[in-house]
Amino acid sequence: MKQKSIPHTTHNGPPAAEAPSYFQCPECGFLSADARFGAGEVPCPDCHSSGARPRAFPSDRLRRLDERIRHYNAEGDWEVVVILAETFLESILEDIIDRILAAHGADVTVRSVVLDGQRAIGARIGRLFPALTGEEFEEVAAELGFRDFPHRWRVLRGARNAFIHDSPFHGPQEKLDPATAHEAMILLDQAYKLFVLINNRFVADGFGKHGR
Repeated sequence: MKQKSIPHTTHNGPPAAEAPSYFQCPECGFLSADARFGAGEVPCPDCHSSGARPRAFPSDRLRRLDERIRHYNAEGDWEVVVILAETFLESILEDIIDRILAAHGADVTVRSVVLDGQRAIGARIGRLFPALTGEEFEEVAAELGFRDFPHRWRVLRGARNAFIHDSPFHGPQEKLDPATAHEAMILLDQAYKLFVLINNRFVADGFGKHGR
């Protein structure tokens, strides 16, 4: 049964100062922001296991990328902000799809083959995500409170592509402005919240159904 839709709240304030910290249960894959869980002081909020130390999320690689994006945003380098933020969003989507595949029992080789076979971001969102979850990405985002995230992400991706690639139909986009960079930062912050919710809905649940 699908979850009941919840009201969407758009957060358009100033971007966060740094990436948030979450902790992943090594048993069920659940992600929690509770620092006590990260320190091993309380059991997993989902499966209630304890003992094994939770893993940090985002990974060191994504956290370093996040730091660079926020640095360039503070410096006013709008083009770099948009390009790197879009790269970040694509990376975190790949991470969550990899987690969903693992929750379905796919080993590293299978996950690599699947992701390599669907490298385009549109294919990963439009075909791979629904095939793995049984729901469209847009539907899931809406149900989890981020109804306009997919559309805003497409617009940002279009702006990035227009800046990097000359279009024979519309001509080159000579620059990316502060408003586009601000939108990129808002989506960057929202992505953490959305993808943690997606993880806890499809990954933690998947570990329970399919095992480790």
